[in-house]
Amino acid sequence: MASGLTGGAGEDTQLSEQQVGPLGATGDRLERHPSWLELFFDLVFVAAIAALARQLHNDHSVAGLAVFVRLFVPVWWAWRGFAWYATGFDTDDRTFRAACLAGMIGVAAVSAGIDGAAHGDSETFVIAYSGLLCVLAALYLRTWWRVPAARPLAARQAIGYSLGATVWMGSLTLDEGVRPIMWGVAMVALIATPIAVLRQPQRAYDAAHIAERYGLFTIIVLGESVIVTVAGLDTGGNAEAAFVALLGFVIAATIWWVYFSRYRSMPGVGASARFVWAQMHLLIFLGITAAAVGVAFAVEAVVGDDALSLADRLPLGAGLASYLIAMGSIRAVTRQLDWVALMRIGLAGTMLAFALIGLGLAPLAFVAVIAALLVAEATIELTRAAPDHLQDST
Repeated sequence: MASGLTGGAGEDTQLSEQQVGPLGATGDRLERHPSWLELFFDLVFVAAIAALARQLHNDHSVAGLAVFVRLFVPVWWAWRGFAWYATGFDTDDRTFRAACLAGMIGVAAVSAGIDGAAHGDSETFVIAYSGLLCVLAALYLRTWWRVPAARPLAARQAIGYSLGATVWMGSLTLDEGVRPIMWGVAMVALIATPIAVLRQPQRAYDAAHIAERYGLFTIIVLGESVIVTVAGLDTGGNAEAAFVALLGFVIAATIWWVYFSRYRSMPGVGASARFVWAQMHLLIFLGITAAAVGVAFAVEAVVGDDALSLADRLPLGAGLASYLIAMGSIRAVTRQLDWVALMRIGLAGTMLAFALIGLGLAPLAFVAVIAALLVAEATIELTRAAPDHLQDST
């Protein structure tokens, strides 16, 4: 199914202002679900998340954690850019399909360049990422040309992505050590662009569809935990390592249960609430991925009969703290700063402190305490609290 901007499947069809469903021009909105193309598009990000997790696994020092975050942000933003464009302007014609397939090639190239970008050879990563931003800018320029009702929104987005691509490419003129500063400048500009877009009086997205798209990406990052679980169960009959892996799955399943019980839709009102909901998911995705790597370290420590160092403990503790801070912040802005939000944020602090201190616990005991705390929090809020926000009915 195409989204609210309808066009002929398989052929380019001129769009008119009267056809702009998500902008409210017709007053009618069909139920929108991710298309087959969107599902296919998301598959390539499995490779990107795996490459990022591998980078963190190979270098989980504080500096390595910073590199992981620095590279995760643009990868996530590329996915976000295509997801938001598709929810408002998916025409399902040849041009849109070709642009998405070109974007998939770009994401594959970005994935291939992650290791180089982490080790002082970022040319492939930069060129591929600039190309992704150019594809998004071109899509919004097409929308500006074909859909008069969407021109204010499309113009802002096209300018934002064009500037971002220019700054990213410009970073190649600098030394490797300075390039990340330019990337940071570009990402600030890109992340600031949706602030103006979300304040548009007519919105070009479907709140429930956006929630489904974010939910699908949550499944992608949870996939890293499944991989760790499978690997942990294949450790030559080491029962303790297998139990650590199973605890990792309990952590992932708890996150899944809470997340998909809480978020049925993006907030329907309030630009600030929508912005926080959308942007705070970065911490959710970062945290889940890092936590999976942390469980892998615990499995490896058991197999090697080693103690968990601070660097080994931090991905799991800090990753879950990131996830909980994001969930607490979203609760606070979409509903209220209530006991649930405070409990999530408080547990985030506890997780981080526990990871920093360690208490000299063996890997199995450390992961068991983390899992028990997370399950206890989830049980309390799922049995005693309302969802984070009501489903959008507009």
